Amino acid sequence: MQVVSAREFRANQGKFLNAAKRGQSVLLTSRYGSFKITPVSEEDTLTERICRGLEEVKAIMDGKIKGHSVEDLLNEL
Repeated sequence: MQVVSAREFRANQGKFLNAAKRGQSVLLTSRYGSFKITPVSEEDTLTERICRGLEEVKAIMDGKIKGHSVEDLLNEL
């Protein structure tokens, strides 16, 4: 596992992103907390959810489906 400061990460982003892409654990530490750098793969469910969400937003903007107001969404809770 590589532990790097935010300053070091900014100076050498490519190096650390490539290490994460190769499967090495990269831990970024900063005054905001600690973060694990991991690549997002096509199989990642988060990627799928984001893509579906973007498709839904496009459909709402095109008028193909009805959008919901924030009030409607809060009432569902």
